[in-house]
Amino acid sequence: MPIAAALLSSCAGAPFEAQDFVEKIFPNGYWDFFIQLIAFILLLIIVFFLGYKPIRKMMQKRHDAVNAMIEDAKQNQIIAEKAAKASDQTIQEGKEEAERILAAARKQAEFEREKTLQETKREIEARKKKADEDILAAQEASKEEVRRQIVDVAMLASEALLQREVNTEDNKRLVEGFVEDLNGEGDK
Repeated sequence: MPIAAALLSSCAGAPFEAQDFVEKIFPNGYWDFFIQLIAFILLLIIVFFLGYKPIRKMMQKRHDAVNAMIEDAKQNQIIAEKAAKASDQTIQEGKEEAERILAAARKQAEFEREKTLQETKREIEARKKKADEDILAAQEASKEEVRRQIVDVAMLASEALLQREVNTEDNKRLVEGFVEDLNGEGDK
């Protein structure tokens, strides 16, 4: 309590008298207070017009600029999404086109393979037929050669057997008979 007593004792006289209260609030008088009040109001008006309004305008411009950047970013994002979708679609179309090209190439290769196989089969058949014909021709030629040799041997044998020369008519008759006998045995 000694501190409270010291504080109370420092106040000389009645602490709450109206005259002392007004003198303590306005120590230099009312006119000084009003002049200071008017100066303060003028200072507030000057600060408002010279400081607050330009700062507020600057802050509003900055706010508008930030909002514009946000809108631009949104527009750029929309454009980027559209571009990404377009590129995805282009990639998908490219893949589909590649698949179509591959399918067409496979189909063409299969067609070419079948065509080549058919041509090869036809060529093999043609060569086989030609070989068969060549074999038959060779057989006929060898038969004809054998006939000629047989005729020659038969002529020699008939000359030796008859001990005379055979004339053309006899020779022809004997050879034809012999060849017919050979053909008859060959057919059996």
